[in-house]
Amino acid sequence: MADTPIIVKKKKQEAHAHHGGSWKVAYADFVTAMMAFFMVMWIMGMDAETRSMVQGYFNDPLGFVKNPPKSQSPFTLPGSPAPKPGQAKRHGPDVMESETFALKQLEAQISESLKGDDRLQELATHVELKITPEGLQIEFIEAAGDVFFETGRDIIRPKAMELIRTVGPILAQSNRTLVIEGHTDAAQYAGLNYTNLELSTDRASALRKALSSSGVALDQFQEVRGFADTKLRVPEDPLHYSNRRVTVLLPFAADADWAQPLPKTQLKAGLEAKFRDPVSLAPNLRDKVTEGRLP
Repeated sequence: MADTPIIVKKKKQEAHAHHGGSWKVAYADFVTAMMAFFMVMWIMGMDAETRSMVQGYFNDPLGFVKNPPKSQSPFTLPGSPAPKPGQAKRHGPDVMESETFALKQLEAQISESLKGDDRLQELATHVELKITPEGLQIEFIEAAGDVFFETGRDIIRPKAMELIRTVGPILAQSNRTLVIEGHTDAAQYAGLNYTNLELSTDRASALRKALSSSGVALDQFQEVRGFADTKLRVPEDPLHYSNRRVTVLLPFAADADWAQPLPKTQLKAGLEAKFRDPVSLAPNLRDKVTEGRLP
C-alpha cells in the first residue's frame, strides 16, 4: 500500500455564460426598436406637407429641391434658394395666398389708372387683366382695325404708346418678373422670309422696349417670345382679330423662387467640369504626341 502512487486530478473552471456578448445584440435590437418607435410617433405628429418634404429628402437628399412642394423646406441644403429681401419664409398655402392678394392689388391699380385717364378710355377696353394659375396676365388685344400695332408690322401706334407709358411705371414699381408673349392670327404672309413667328416675336420685343422706356428695369424681363398662331385665343376661328395680341405675364413669385441652381445640378456640373480641365503632359510625352510617335 505504501508503494501505491497518489494521483491528483485538477478540473478546469469554465467561464460563466454572462461574460459572453449575446446580451449586447439583444440590447442593440431593443434600442433600435425604440428609436424606430419614436421616429414613427414623431412623423405621425407632422402635417401632410411636412411629411412629404421629409420623405423627399430621405429618398434623394441631393435632388430633393428639384421638385419640392412650393413651401419652405425643413432642411437647409447647399444651393437652396435664398429668400428675397423683405420676404419672410412662409409655408406654401400662405405664400400663394399672399401672392394672389398682391397680384389682385396690382391688377386693381392698373385698372384704375387706365379708367382714370379720359384719353385712354376707348383703348382700355382692349386691355384684359386676369389672374391665371401662372400669375397676373395683361393682354393687349387687337380689334378689327389697328389698335396697338400697325397692320402686319411691329410698330406701336402713338395712342397705344400712351397707354403703355401709363402701365409701365406701375410694373416698374412692382419690381416683379415679366414674361412677354406675342401672338398672331392664322393669316399668313405671301413669302417665307418673314412669317407670323417673326412678327409675333418682333411685336413682343417692341413692347419690351416700350416698357423699358417707361421705367421697367431690364432685369425684370425673364423672357420675350413669339408663338405666331400656335396659341389662338379663339381656336374655332383662327382668323379672328382677337387672336392678334401681346401678353404680359407677371408670374407668382413662389414659382420663381425655385428657379435656382440645385445641389444635384451643381454636383453634376462640377464633376463634368473636372473632365474638361486642361491636362499637363510630361515633357517627354508631349514631344511624342507632337511628333506622332505614340504607339
